[in-house]
Amino acid sequence: MTTGTRADQPVADSEKGDHAVRHHALLYRDEREFLAGTLPHLREGIEAGASTFVVTPRSEAQALRDSLGQDAHAVQFIDPADVYTNPVRAMAAMTAVAKTLGSRPAWVVASDDWSRYPDAIEWVRYDSIFNLSFANVPFRSYCCYNTAVLSSDAIALVRQTHPKILEGDALRDNPQYRKPEAFVGDLDRQPLPSSPQSAASMQILPTELHAVRTFVVDQAKRCGVTADALHNLLVAVTEVATNAIRHGDAPVTLRAWPDAGLICEITDSGNWQPEGFISWRPPESAVDSGFGLWGVGMLCDTVQVRTGANGTTVRLRTCA
Repeated sequence: MTTGTRADQPVADSEKGDHAVRHHALLYRDEREFLAGTLPHLREGIEAGASTFVVTPRSEAQALRDSLGQDAHAVQFIDPADVYTNPVRAMAAMTAVAKTLGSRPAWVVASDDWSRYPDAIEWVRYDSIFNLSFANVPFRSYCCYNTAVLSSDAIALVRQTHPKILEGDALRDNPQYRKPEAFVGDLDRQPLPSSPQSAASMQILPTELHAVRTFVVDQAKRCGVTADALHNLLVAVTEVATNAIRHGDAPVTLRAWPDAGLICEITDSGNWQPEGFISWRPPESAVDSGFGLWGVGMLCDTVQVRTGANGTTVRLRTCA
């Protein structure tokens, strides 16, 4: 049997005093349910004199401002577009916030329709890894999901990435929650969709990385990729190609095709899957293991890695 507390009931003192993350999901159908779930949470943070953040689309932010009245001045409202630019950058931003806060708790309400992003599953991965990366950080967060907008499949994924769910008027333990190691492991065993037969391709030779850059520039121009995004993509493709040459086995192949921007895919016959979540956690310095692949994640909109008996594939997406 699950136990629950009412949405407007303060969290027990024993839970308030700990330093573990509280990464809950709020499932709501309309503005009334959204406000019923988020307002008590925000007021708890305001009354505690703690850092309190709202990262929601404009309509939801305005509803919260109107309902909080003068208390809204104690809340920092942030545009999701400034945080959710890509999953790895979002993780880096939250890591920076955690370092700034130290042992002090922060109350957070966050909402964004990640189903609208290409490779939306990578945002689900972010939600899962959040539980592990910030396990000992006193974030008091509600991730808010509109069940009138999201598909049933999307909601099923939400249930696997949040230990507790507020639905209706009670916060309950979530029996469908899965630990990040198991959830992400299953994601990494799912094959990527096949590249289209129309994809342009070339073989990468160790002494001809300049040809790789020329190839990427040509493909990016056809897709309307901006100059800044192209610069980032060239750095990312060069890093992945170098890793494939160094750690993989020939042949190393680069494919590219238009898809909500440009996708570049590097494949080889080796098996160099990074361990654990190394490509998601910001390294302490540029000399740390994994810095290169983490940097690739910061430069591209999404990065997906798959490895198996037939080799390793790294797929980079840059939106136009």
